[in-house]
Amino acid sequence: MPTVTAPLCYSAALTPAGPHDGWVIDALSNPPEIVRNFRKEEVEVTITDLRDAALRPTLDDMGFEYAAFPTIVDPQAIAENSTPALESYQHETTELLKARTGAEEVVFFDSTLRRQETGVRPDGPNQSPHLRVHVDQTPRSALARAERHGLSGREFERFQIVNVWRPLLYPVRNYPIAVCDYRTLDPTTDLVATRLNFPAWLKDRESYSVKFNPSHHWYYWRSLSPDEVVMFKCYDSASRGLTPTGDESGYPGLIDTAGLCPHTAFVDPAGPTTGRLRTSVELRALLFYHFTADRRRTPRSSC
Repeated sequence: MPTVTAPLCYSAALTPAGPHDGWVIDALSNPPEIVRNFRKEEVEVTITDLRDAALRPTLDDMGFEYAAFPTIVDPQAIAENSTPALESYQHETTELLKARTGAEEVVFFDSTLRRQETGVRPDGPNQSPHLRVHVDQTPRSALARAERHGLSGREFERFQIVNVWRPLLYPVRNYPIAVCDYRTLDPTTDLVATRLNFPAWLKDRESYSVKFNPSHHWYYWRSLSPDEVVMFKCYDSASRGLTPTGDESGYPGLIDTAGLCPHTAFVDPAGPTTGRLRTSVELRALLFYHFTADRRRTPRSSC
């Protein structure tokens, strides 16, 4: 399979002595400066192109999945952050997620537009591609989302958070998204819960930063088009690999499934550097399974 070599921005302690926990990203103390008590660490890695590969990753084995899924919604309207367009897009994406996962209910809680274009500064709803390896949720912030957006108090045995990523208007020319195979991750050493001191509009207060591990395997799809999506897990409450200290007592229903997916945008050194390089939309959704009347929820609040 073809590959590219590119720098990915991992995270590391300020000094070898640490600290290796208690990390914070602070956007409130001295705006517009963003202060971290850890550092970014660029590492050259090999990223495998799956465009013409026989390998077919799934959400449950590697933590991410590709789908050819043209939208009937006007992509220009989505790119302009039209509420009716986003609602229609969420509706059709619900059907995709249910078909691919078997989830009983899908609840969207976030949409993000990203844009990289020469001479255009991100403003309003548009953000720049995120050039840092991360995971959107920790178990604690995932559980907070599930409780905040739960369905009228109904009990569920399992929930996931899945991100659905789609290019808009034209194929990706640079700043593609790269995703890491969950099976090559060591959750106990590679992931650092990071508190987010951000403005009130950002509801998530904790995410995972990711430390470099040479065992990580990275993948992407070359020149993704607006008719294609990449789905990846932010959290799965049924994942045995995210069980605190490997103790499964008190957590019934655990299975060997991918628990999450580190991801990042990256700059392809062989790609163009000017013009319209990328416009994309990502939706984050809660997926609920196995509603019951007589059993408690099994999601976990720590890892």
